[in-house]
Amino acid sequence: MRSITITKLRFAQLGAGLALAGMSVIAAAQSAPPPMNPYLAQSFSNQAHWNSAQTDSTEITVPRGSYELTPESVTYLPSDAGGMPHFVDKVGDTMVTWWWSGLGLRKYNRVDGKLVEVARTEMPLKLPGFEKVSDEQRLKQTRDVQRLLDAKDEKGLLDYMRTQPNRMINSINDQLRGGALYSMLTREDAFIGAGGRQIFRVDQLDPKTPDSGMGEPLVRVLPETLYDNEKVKRGTDFPVDFNFGMGMTFNGFMVLNTVGGKVITLDPKTLEIVDTYSVDGADELFLNGFANGDEAGGGAVYVASNQNMYRLVVDAKGKIHSDAASGAWKAAYDRGIRISALKVADGTGSTPTLMGFGPDEDKLVVITDGAQKMRLVAFWRDQLPAGWKQKPGTLSARIADQLQVDMGADIETVQSEQSVSTYGDYAFVVNNIISKDAPYLARDNYYVSMLNGATRPGPKGVSMLKWDQKRDGWKQLWTRNDVSSISTVPMISGGGRMAIIDGYFTRDWNDRYHIGMDLDSGDTVLKIHTGSDPRFNGMYSAIKVNESGAIQYGMAFGLVRLDTTKMKKIGMTDNDGQSVSSADLKGRNNSQ
Repeated sequence: MRSITITKLRFAQLGAGLALAGMSVIAAAQSAPPPMNPYLAQSFSNQAHWNSAQTDSTEITVPRGSYELTPESVTYLPSDAGGMPHFVDKVGDTMVTWWWSGLGLRKYNRVDGKLVEVARTEMPLKLPGFEKVSDEQRLKQTRDVQRLLDAKDEKGLLDYMRTQPNRMINSINDQLRGGALYSMLTREDAFIGAGGRQIFRVDQLDPKTPDSGMGEPLVRVLPETLYDNEKVKRGTDFPVDFNFGMGMTFNGFMVLNTVGGKVITLDPKTLEIVDTYSVDGADELFLNGFANGDEAGGGAVYVASNQNMYRLVVDAKGKIHSDAASGAWKAAYDRGIRISALKVADGTGSTPTLMGFGPDEDKLVVITDGAQKMRLVAFWRDQLPAGWKQKPGTLSARIADQLQVDMGADIETVQSEQSVSTYGDYAFVVNNIISKDAPYLARDNYYVSMLNGATRPGPKGVSMLKWDQKRDGWKQLWTRNDVSSISTVPMISGGGRMAIIDGYFTRDWNDRYHIGMDLDSGDTVLKIHTGSDPRFNGMYSAIKVNESGAIQYGMAFGLVRLDTTKMKKIGMTDNDGQSVSSADLKGRNNSQ
């Protein structure tokens, strides 16, 4: 039975006869897309959060409907370890995919609808006791994990993960400390990744040829003086400081941030350091990636610590500026409290996301804050409007508006470790925190993300908000507390007019779906049923699609493509869920 009520106030539904292709045209006309970074691949997906604005959205249409998997609809490429990043670009007439498999970079051409490997470059992680497993062993691991999850054997799963030769229990942290989670694809289709205290670049031998081989990685280990282990240990569960986010300015400089509070510019070709910047706070940390914008001469870097939102400016020589005369600014927000489980530390759990790119659109950068019931916070990212005055309850005049994200009275904690997905003036957020549950036998992220929603209830709640330019404020369109997003970054398909999560319906734990919800109404318009197979656990990745609208991204055990055109289509049911409107949330739409 559905545990939520049908919305009382709802935007008019688009007519059933309106083609999705037409919907995509309408959506595109509503707002300008984010600008393409001239120094990155001219592709819809050239970095972890899709683009330099970090919108986690695309104009590509994802088909609506309810689907069951068939053998021919699933492409599964086993990873070596925790391999997640994958990017695409068109080379000549061929769509090419690059995927970091955990131990190296693999390159695939799309040929007759299939992903055909054409090259790979290995860069083994230097980890104690690590042994590479074969594809057959990796597939067996998925079956073993599924058996333990189905049996709700949390102790057995923990013991199993700890004894695997490829350090399964450490899959996420191993990539943070020496692999590649945040990474990007340059204009020449060079793959640049960072992990631990090193960065590396893999070039194509012939960037103009789709089946070209790849060169040996160029690797740079950064100086120990850039890192502050003690500061990081005080504020997080991490034992050491390391590189975290990565991006490229619109004037051509690579940027890194470290957990301990450094921002670093580098030459993207040589990987040599150009300049560094340090935050002032003794307990101020960077725990997310960052956005890059074309403002300030192309040097705008939008990065949020656990206390402040910054716009730093990188000049034409790669020097970092934090002064107002250079166009930089700093704005405090509510850091809140440190929450256990999936949240790394206090402060925001989201990478800053840019909104507003047209000449008449408000120019914003948005995050969720650290309050127990998080607020969606929008900052003016460029000049403040004429006559602007600081809003009551905010910590900075730079804050355009903030609104508490209400998932319902029974959900006491609303916090996210995922970026805000934006499309035009829509902003979609998820709750990743379980309010009340038994303690975990271990806090390893890979293990916890496997358990949540499978052996125990997962977090509840997603919500869509919309920016109102006339009143300079947020309004909450709808919320869904019958769905659960575990640890995967959601996405928005503008062409399909839907927000997509990887997770569960709360009535059916351990029975996983990719769930699409209409942007305006919140009703379920897409269901891809993947069951209890852990191969389809998105595991901290960003949900992505390929150029045809098929779900395709690096998941817990490898790269997966889910092609709805080859699935069994079934009818939607009354139990598929509808949203609760902002009117049903008892007037909690006022800024807080």
